[in-house]
Amino acid sequence: MEKMIVVVFDNQSKAVAGLGALRDLDRQGEISVYDARIVVRDPSGALRVVENVDLTGFPEVMGGTVVGTLVGLLGGPIGVVVGGSTGALVGAISDARDMGVTEEFVNDIQAALTPGKSAICASIEEGEWLMPLDVEMEKAGGVIFRRIRSYEKERQEDVDAAAHRAEMEQLKAERARAKADRLDKIDARIDSLRARLENSIERRRLKMRARQHERDARIQALQAKADKSQGEIRRRQEARVAELRRDYAEKVAGV
Repeated sequence: MEKMIVVVFDNQSKAVAGLGALRDLDRQGEISVYDARIVVRDPSGALRVVENVDLTGFPEVMGGTVVGTLVGLLGGPIGVVVGGSTGALVGAISDARDMGVTEEFVNDIQAALTPGKSAICASIEEGEWLMPLDVEMEKAGGVIFRRIRSYEKERQEDVDAAAHRAEMEQLKAERARAKADRLDKIDARIDSLRARLENSIERRRLKMRARQHERDARIQALQAKADKSQGEIRRRQEARVAELRRDYAEKVAGV
């Protein structure tokens, strides 16, 4: 099952040790790690990504954008809105909804990730059992926060499209009763709404394509690990690949 995790530690050195334990669990096939980052909450309260960390073995599927979005949200509005772009904030909130991240989840982590503490933010595939990860992170001194990555059936693009269609229908009905001096304004509004509707549909199409590419990249990364493994580890990894295929097929079909 695909999840976002954040593991909070008292300091950076413990977080680095926790990352090593995360890598070991990945090698053993207990979990599959797609991407991971270590962040530190500075005394000022600012959140920064630790750059000089060994991320060998983590494929960074989709360029690490999923974990990057989560890190941005944990950093607050300044961390999310790059260059002061409101669109970046809106996009991050939309991406967060895909990840199953809610305000409660972010607030719980921020309450734990106080100045001086560090955290691992990671995108992983985890099986039925939570114990392997829980035990190893507890040994490293970490507190785990998990969220199952979800794909909502009703997306923002759907809401926008429905609103545009409803307003267009209302304007068309009004146009049939309107005086001649109002027709041009009504037509202009209908044309504007039609363009917005087409944009909403296109955004949905592009997101579905991106999801397909992400699915393929994750499956490819997991299969590559399985091909290099043997015995029980290979069996676990191949079972995870099969589960991932089924999971994505069900979620995409429901969108």
